[in-house]
Amino acid sequence: MLLDIIFISFVVALIRGGRIKELPKFNKFSVFGIAVFLQILSALMPTWGRIFVSVAYLCLLIFFYSNREHEDIRFFMIGWFFNAIAIWSNFGKMPIDLELAKKLKYSVDPIVNGTDFKHSVLDNSTNLPFLTDIMFMPFPIARVISIGDIFIMIGAFLLVQRVMGKPISLIRLREGKIHETNQEL
Repeated sequence: MLLDIIFISFVVALIRGGRIKELPKFNKFSVFGIAVFLQILSALMPTWGRIFVSVAYLCLLIFFYSNREHEDIRFFMIGWFFNAIAIWSNFGKMPIDLELAKKLKYSVDPIVNGTDFKHSVLDNSTNLPFLTDIMFMPFPIARVISIGDIFIMIGAFLLVQRVMGKPISLIRLREGKIHETNQEL
Protein backbone atom coordinates (compact mmCIF):
# COMPACT_ATOMS: atom_id res chain seq x y z
CA MET A 1 0.00 0.00 0.00
CA LEU A 2 2.72 2.47 0.82
CA LEU A 3 5.30 1.60 -1.84
CA ASP A 4 4.38 4.58 -4.02
CA ILE A 5 4.48 6.95 -1.05
CA ILE A 6 7.87 5.56 0.02
CA PHE A 7 9.21 5.94 -3.54
CA ILE A 8 8.04 9.57 -3.73
CA SER A 9 9.57 10.17 -0.28
CA PHE A 10 12.92 8.86 -1.50
CA VAL A 11 12.74 11.11 -4.59
CA VAL A 12 12.00 14.14 -2.37
CA ALA A 13 14.89 13.21 -0.05
CA LEU A 14 17.27 12.85 -3.03
CA ILE A 15 16.18 16.24 -4.38
CA ARG A 16 16.90 17.68 -0.91
CA GLY A 17 20.42 16.24 -1.11
CA GLY A 18 19.82 13.24 1.09
CA ARG A 19 21.78 10.01 0.94
CA ILE A 20 21.45 6.80 2.91
CA LYS A 21 24.21 7.04 5.48
CA GLU A 22 23.06 4.54 8.03
CA LEU A 23 19.83 2.67 8.55
CA PRO A 24 18.13 3.56 11.80
CA LYS A 25 18.18 1.04 14.60
CA PHE A 26 14.73 0.05 15.77
CA ASN A 27 13.79 -1.55 19.04
CA LYS A 28 11.82 -4.79 18.77
CA PHE A 29 12.10 -4.96 14.96
CA SER A 30 11.30 -8.68 15.10
CA VAL A 31 7.83 -7.80 16.40
CA PHE A 32 7.36 -5.64 13.30
CA GLY A 33 8.33 -8.66 11.18
CA ILE A 34 5.73 -10.78 12.96
CA ALA A 35 3.08 -8.12 12.20
CA VAL A 36 3.97 -8.15 8.49
CA PHE A 37 3.88 -11.96 8.45
CA LEU A 38 0.43 -11.98 10.10
CA GLN A 39 -0.87 -9.47 7.54
CA ILE A 40 0.34 -11.76 4.75
CA LEU A 41 -1.29 -14.75 6.45
CA SER A 42 -4.56 -12.84 6.68
CA ALA A 43 -4.57 -12.49 2.89
CA LEU A 44 -3.71 -16.16 2.38
CA MET A 45 -6.19 -17.44 4.96
CA PRO A 46 -9.17 -15.06 4.82
CA THR A 47 -11.29 -17.07 7.25
CA TRP A 48 -8.70 -16.30 9.94
CA GLY A 49 -8.03 -12.80 8.57
CA ARG A 50 -9.82 -10.91 11.32
CA ILE A 51 -7.77 -12.65 14.01
CA PHE A 52 -4.47 -12.28 12.14
CA VAL A 53 -5.08 -8.59 11.42
CA SER A 54 -6.02 -7.90 15.05
CA VAL A 55 -2.93 -9.67 16.41
CA ALA A 56 -0.78 -7.89 13.80
CA TYR A 57 -2.10 -4.56 15.08
CA LEU A 58 -1.15 -5.53 18.63
CA CYS A 59 2.37 -6.38 17.42
CA LEU A 60 2.57 -3.01 15.68
CA LEU A 61 1.56 -1.28 18.91
CA ILE A 62 4.48 -2.94 20.71
CA PHE A 63 6.87 -1.95 17.91
CA PHE A 64 5.66 1.66 17.70
CA TYR A 65 5.62 2.12 21.47
CA SER A 66 9.18 0.76 21.70
CA ASN A 67 10.33 3.36 19.14
CA ARG A 68 8.16 6.31 20.17
CA GLU A 69 11.12 8.66 20.68
CA HIS A 70 11.12 9.37 16.93
CA GLU A 71 8.62 11.88 15.58
CA ASP A 72 7.99 9.81 12.44
CA ILE A 73 7.12 6.75 14.52
CA ARG A 74 4.69 8.85 16.56
CA PHE A 75 2.84 9.69 13.32
CA PHE A 76 2.70 5.98 12.51
CA MET A 77 1.37 5.36 16.02
CA ILE A 78 -1.42 7.93 15.61
CA GLY A 79 -2.41 6.36 12.28
CA TRP A 80 -2.22 2.90 13.81
CA PHE A 81 -4.44 4.02 16.68
CA PHE A 82 -7.15 5.44 14.40
CA ASN A 83 -7.10 2.38 12.12
CA ALA A 84 -7.02 -0.08 15.03
CA ILE A 85 -10.05 1.53 16.64
CA ALA A 86 -11.93 1.41 13.33
CA ILE A 87 -11.00 -2.23 12.73
CA TRP A 88 -11.57 -3.49 16.26
CA SER A 89 -14.89 -1.68 16.66
CA ASN A 90 -16.04 -3.29 13.40
CA PHE A 91 -15.20 -6.88 14.31
CA GLY A 92 -11.73 -7.12 12.79
CA LYS A 93 -12.29 -5.53 9.38
CA MET A 94 -11.91 -2.00 8.04
CA PRO A 95 -15.20 -0.78 6.55
CA ILE A 96 -14.83 0.85 3.13
CA ASP A 97 -17.17 3.12 1.21
CA LEU A 98 -18.39 0.81 -1.55
CA GLU A 99 -19.08 3.60 -4.06
CA LEU A 100 -15.51 4.84 -3.71
CA ALA A 101 -14.14 1.28 -3.84
CA LYS A 102 -15.93 0.80 -7.19
CA LYS A 103 -13.64 3.52 -8.64
CA LEU A 104 -10.65 1.22 -8.09
CA LYS A 105 -9.49 -1.32 -10.64
CA TYR A 106 -10.18 -4.18 -8.22
CA SER A 107 -13.38 -6.16 -7.92
CA VAL A 108 -15.56 -5.24 -4.97
CA ASP A 109 -17.18 -8.71 -4.97
CA PRO A 110 -15.05 -10.05 -2.07
CA ILE A 111 -16.00 -7.00 0.01
CA VAL A 112 -19.68 -7.36 -0.80
CA ASN A 113 -19.83 -11.12 -0.16
CA GLY A 114 -17.71 -10.86 3.02
CA THR A 115 -14.71 -12.87 1.82
CA ASP A 116 -12.28 -9.94 1.70
CA PHE A 117 -9.66 -10.53 4.38
CA LYS A 118 -9.39 -6.91 5.46
CA HIS A 119 -12.43 -4.90 4.38
CA SER A 120 -16.17 -4.90 4.93
CA VAL A 121 -18.91 -2.72 3.45
CA LEU A 122 -19.47 0.63 5.14
CA ASP A 123 -23.16 0.80 6.02
CA ASN A 124 -25.52 2.12 8.70
CA SER A 125 -24.30 -0.47 11.21
CA THR A 126 -20.66 0.62 10.91
CA ASN A 127 -19.12 1.85 14.13
CA LEU A 128 -17.07 5.08 13.97
CA PRO A 129 -17.54 5.56 10.21
CA PHE A 130 -15.43 8.75 10.21
CA LEU A 131 -12.35 6.58 10.98
CA THR A 132 -12.96 4.12 8.14
CA ASP A 133 -11.88 4.14 4.49
CA ILE A 134 -14.02 7.04 3.25
CA MET A 135 -11.62 9.23 1.23
CA PHE A 136 -10.72 8.59 -2.40
CA MET A 137 -7.06 9.27 -3.21
CA PRO A 138 -6.60 9.20 -7.00
CA PHE A 139 -2.84 9.79 -7.11
CA PRO A 140 -0.18 8.37 -7.21
CA ILE A 141 -2.02 5.05 -7.03
CA ALA A 142 -5.79 5.21 -6.69
CA ARG A 143 -7.01 3.98 -3.33
CA VAL A 144 -9.60 4.58 -0.65
CA ILE A 145 -8.02 5.73 2.60
CA SER A 146 -8.85 6.62 6.17
CA ILE A 147 -7.71 9.39 8.48
CA GLY A 148 -5.32 6.85 10.02
CA ASP A 149 -3.81 6.13 6.61
CA ILE A 150 -3.01 9.83 6.18
CA PHE A 151 -1.03 9.82 9.43
CA ILE A 152 0.74 6.62 8.36
CA MET A 153 1.69 8.23 5.03
CA ILE A 154 3.07 11.30 6.82
CA GLY A 155 5.03 8.98 9.13
CA ALA A 156 6.44 7.08 6.13
CA PHE A 157 7.49 10.32 4.45
CA LEU A 158 9.20 11.60 7.62
CA LEU A 159 10.89 8.24 8.23
CA VAL A 160 12.38 8.18 4.73
CA GLN A 161 13.65 11.73 5.18
CA ARG A 162 15.36 10.64 8.41
CA VAL A 163 16.83 7.51 6.79
CA MET A 164 18.20 9.69 3.98
CA GLY A 165 19.93 12.01 6.46
CA LYS A 166 17.52 14.91 5.89
CA PRO A 167 15.13 14.69 8.82
CA ILE A 168 12.16 17.02 8.93
CA SER A 169 10.82 17.91 12.34
CA LEU A 170 7.28 19.22 12.15
CA ILE A 171 7.64 20.44 15.73
CA ARG A 172 10.68 22.54 14.80
CA LEU A 173 8.93 23.82 11.66
CA ARG A 174 6.00 24.94 13.79
CA GLU A 175 8.37 26.67 16.20
CA GLY A 176 10.20 28.42 13.33
CA LYS A 177 13.44 26.52 13.93
CA ILE A 178 13.93 25.08 10.44
CA HIS A 179 17.25 26.92 9.90
CA GLU A 180 18.69 25.47 13.11
CA THR A 181 17.90 21.94 11.89
CA ASN A 182 19.60 22.50 8.54
CA GLN A 183 22.67 24.03 10.19
CA GLU A 184 23.02 21.04 12.52
CA LEU A 185 23.31 18.71 9.52
